[in-house]
Amino acid sequence: MSIRKKLFFLLLAFSLIPLLVVSVISRQGIQDFGQTQSERLRSSMIEILTGEMRQSAVDSAKLVQQQAISLEFALKAIAAEAEDVLNDPVSGLPKVFFAEDFNTKGREPDDFGPSPQYYVISETGSKTPSSISLEEPVFYYPPGKDFLKKDQNLARLYYLKPELKEFFAQAGTALHRVYITLNSGLHMAYPGHGSYPETYNPLKRAWFTEAVRTDTIVWGKFIDASTGQQIYTISKPIKGRNGKIIGVAAIDIQLVEILRKNDLTSQWSNAIQAFVVGPVAVKNGVGLHIWAEAGHNESNLSWKSQLPGKVSYLKSSDTKKLDKMVKSITLGKSGVLRMPFNGVDSVWAYAPFRGQGSYVLIVPEKVITAVPDIAAQETLNLSNKLYVAVGVAAIFTLLTVALVAFLGSRKIIAPLIQMTRAAEKISDGDLSVHVDVKTGDERETLAEAFNSMIPKLQDHMRISKSMELAQEVHDSLLPEMPPQVNGLDISGLSISCDEIGGDYFDYYIPPATGGTGILLGDVTGHGVSAALLMTTGRAHLKHASNNNASLADRIGKVNKLLCSDIGDTGRFMTLFCMEISPDNSSAVYVRAGHDPATIYNPATGEKRDLIGDPMLALGIFDESNYDEFKVDLEEGEIIFIGTDGIWEARNHSDEMFGRNRLDKLIMAGADKSAEEIQRDIIAAVYEFQDGMEQEDDITLVIIKVNNFNRE
Repeated sequence: MSIRKKLFFLLLAFSLIPLLVVSVISRQGIQDFGQTQSERLRSSMIEILTGEMRQSAVDSAKLVQQQAISLEFALKAIAAEAEDVLNDPVSGLPKVFFAEDFNTKGREPDDFGPSPQYYVISETGSKTPSSISLEEPVFYYPPGKDFLKKDQNLARLYYLKPELKEFFAQAGTALHRVYITLNSGLHMAYPGHGSYPETYNPLKRAWFTEAVRTDTIVWGKFIDASTGQQIYTISKPIKGRNGKIIGVAAIDIQLVEILRKNDLTSQWSNAIQAFVVGPVAVKNGVGLHIWAEAGHNESNLSWKSQLPGKVSYLKSSDTKKLDKMVKSITLGKSGVLRMPFNGVDSVWAYAPFRGQGSYVLIVPEKVITAVPDIAAQETLNLSNKLYVAVGVAAIFTLLTVALVAFLGSRKIIAPLIQMTRAAEKISDGDLSVHVDVKTGDERETLAEAFNSMIPKLQDHMRISKSMELAQEVHDSLLPEMPPQVNGLDISGLSISCDEIGGDYFDYYIPPATGGTGILLGDVTGHGVSAALLMTTGRAHLKHASNNNASLADRIGKVNKLLCSDIGDTGRFMTLFCMEISPDNSSAVYVRAGHDPATIYNPATGEKRDLIGDPMLALGIFDESNYDEFKVDLEEGEIIFIGTDGIWEARNHSDEMFGRNRLDKLIMAGADKSAEEIQRDIIAAVYEFQDGMEQEDDITLVIIKVNNFNRE
């Protein structure tokens, strides 16, 4: 049997059959792997999102509770101010605006106009902006009490206008109105507005009567008489010097704002609903009484309805999970559950609020699972495409191997045998060998390349030129000029100990915050291998510098990419990265295994080493986490970032240059420019070495904070 046939059958036996088996197994493995990873990805993302929702509930509960406490404190302050002025003597009546003035064209305050924060709700639920005055409060008296237009308490209450304006300006969008009602029926409200109903009597409103009855702060839900908006009212009695109640001070709060409805909508979905609930005893156990809610559709309701008229409870068709949630709330715990709400599968997150109360967020489950479902499907689609691609590649490989085996012959392998024998001679030291192959195809090209190999090995000049070119490329990767930044004087330099080095520095503009970014890295070793790793690291760092993520996250991503590039080579890259704020008053930095940068203050003679927490160099462990640290800067300070090639430089006595010499040089050159300080350092190192060969790359960046950039 000819060698051609032997080669054909040999390739069939040792290539095609194993390839078929591997192809079938790998395709099935890819399909199973894709399904498994798709499900894991979906589960992991849902777990992360539900955890985030739980945290949102905890954070929101704290914020709402703090806001409620602040509002109660503010109400006490307003009541105290009212008690002071109402017990003071006055003379004369100031110019004030009554409700009828706001309703009459030409008599209203000059700034009276529509405001998007105030609106009137129609019977269909549509909202029309309502007009207010931020300069003047409104005075109102009940029907049949016109004599109150001459009441001296008008002047006393008017004295409170500056305090009400200041409080309203600082309270934020949650505040709806502030008002004071005296036992006489005289009523003052801020911001000023009109549209009081004809039969409106503040003395008969529950916020007034309950505050008087209980003699304490009262919370209640009502319909605003002039706009129809659902609001929460906090009211507190006002007392005279004799201790008797002479009126009530109250604050109206926007329900949607105090429950952070708008913030939660932007974070999650318009479908999210927020509640404040509390466990109460009911017929069949314990229910969750709804104290407040945001997420319902507002509709036109009569101001006389005096909400709440009906006790509402938070319910779910999954009573077992609801009972579990009630027990958890009773114990003051936070948590997250998945159960139906109003017939829709939803995610419930809850956190403690004011004693036994709880802040509850409910969002449809499809909102939480939308992104994980898409990601899982994309993963599954990718595995399916890979499954098809592997099948096509396997078929193509099988056909190719069969064709090569069929076409194999002595003519094909003879030149290869000849070149093999020649290679053996070269390995024995015979560099005069020559291969003569004339086939007119790739084999002849291979033989020519083989013949040219020896003179190329001996061509030292071409290698030298290649090294010179590599050095030019290395130098071109470093910045030609420092950035020109108002208030900063920056200078950087890198000097390699070989033709090309492994040190690197660069400048950039942080994309998220602006300002000035400085990178300085040091790759293990030096020479070609270090330069190649430096180039790889530079590419990743350049790409990361355009990312809006935090500095620590960007460095973490670069570390993962670098780990995947260098594998188990044992090489790594230390890095110090600093981002100075646009106004030069502060900076954040990450130190990944690099020597600390140092901040010198010539005015005090002190220095600060930016040590941070110990963190691994880049390229060692792909799961390394990196933290960023903030440092405040002062005008006149000098920042030094460098590599150990400076202070570890040695002289003929094997003595190192050291950090102390470096510190003294920088302090002594405080009045010089950054470039001059840099030149002084390099000159001092060379003088110290006294002709000794440079053993390591030297790289440094000097930043002088001349002044803050307040533009």
